Amino acid sequence: MGGPASCSRRRAWPLLAVAVSAALLAMLTVGCAGGAGGAGRAISEDVARANGSTPVTLTFLTSWENVPGATYYPLDGIAGCCYGPDGTLLVCDEKRGVVHAQDPRNLEWTEFDAPPMRPYQPCDVAYDGLRVLVLDRAGASIQRFEARGAWLDELVDLRQLDPGEHPSATAMAIDRDGRMVIADGASQQVLVLDSFLSLHMRVGGPGTVGDQFRDPAGIAFMDDGGFVVADRGNRRLCRYGRNGFFEDTIGGDFDVDNPFVAPQGIDVDRFGNVFVADPAAGRIHVLDHRLRLLFSIGPELSLQAAPVVPVDVAVSPDGMLAVTDRSRAAILLYRITYE
Repeated sequence: MGGPASCSRRRAWPLLAVAVSAALLAMLTVGCAGGAGGAGRAISEDVARANGSTPVTLTFLTSWENVPGATYYPLDGIAGCCYGPDGTLLVCDEKRGVVHAQDPRNLEWTEFDAPPMRPYQPCDVAYDGLRVLVLDRAGASIQRFEARGAWLDELVDLRQLDPGEHPSATAMAIDRDGRMVIADGASQQVLVLDSFLSLHMRVGGPGTVGDQFRDPAGIAFMDDGGFVVADRGNRRLCRYGRNGFFEDTIGGDFDVDNPFVAPQGIDVDRFGNVFVADPAAGRIHVLDHRLRLLFSIGPELSLQAAPVVPVDVAVSPDGMLAVTDRSRAAILLYRITYE
C-alpha cells in the first residue's frame, strides 16, 4: 500500500533538486554580473538615482543676516563657503580677513585664527580630511588650519608653484584622492595639482573658444573625478575629464537657452547634481549629474528667501544648501528636496 507513494516521493526529489540548482545558478550569475562592476552595477546606480536623487525644489529655512549683535558681525566681504563632513559650515569674509565657523550642534559661530602673514584675504575654503584649507587671494597661497580653527602652516605658495606667473586665485576644490584644482583669474587658466601638491598641468587660457576662459570664478570636482569650471565672462560652465582634458561647455553666448549670466560659485551633492550661484542673475541654478538644467530659483521668491547677489554655494551632508550673498551680507539656508 505504501509502494506507489514512496515511488512518487523518489521521483519528486530529483525534480526539486534540479529546480533548486537552477535557482542557485541564476542567483550566482546575477551576483557575478553585479560584482564585476558591469551592467549589474550600472543598473543599480540608475535605480539609486531614480529613487530620491533628483533635486526638485529648494525650500527656504532661515538666514544669518548682517545685524549688530550677531557673533559674526560684521560680514563686510562675504565670499566662499563649504560644509565639513560633520556639518560644520565655514564662510569666508575676504574684506575683514576672517573665516567664520558654525558648530552644527549648538549653531554657535566662532572665528578661525588669522595666519601671521599679511595681507590675508580668504576667498574660498575646503576640507582636506580632518584639516581645513583656505585659499588666500592676497597672499597667493593656501593656508592650512585645524578643524577647530587653529592655524597650522602655509601648505602651498602659488607663486613658487608656478614660477614666473603672478596668479590671482579665485576658487579651489580638492577631491578624495588629494588632487587639487585652482582657478587663476590672472592667467585665465586652471592649475591642476597632483596628490603631492605638485603642478601636474595647466588647462585653459584667455579666450572664448571651448577650452578657454574669461574670468574662471568657481570650480568643483564631479563624482567621476572630472571637474567643472564656472567661466563667468563667457557665461558658461566648462567640463573636464579626470585626466584634465576638455570635454564640453554648458551655456555660453550662442546658446539661446543659456540660463547663466555670470556663473560663479559651484558645489556638487552626493548624487552628482550641480548647484551654481549666479550673482549677475540673482539666481541659484540646479543641474543634474549630466549637467542638464533642472530648475533655477531667484527673484520670484519672497524678499526674505530670494538671493540678490549669491557668490557661492555649499551642500551639507544632510541635504542643506548654504548660499553666501554679497549684496545682502547674509548666509541663506535652504532645504534640498529630492524625488
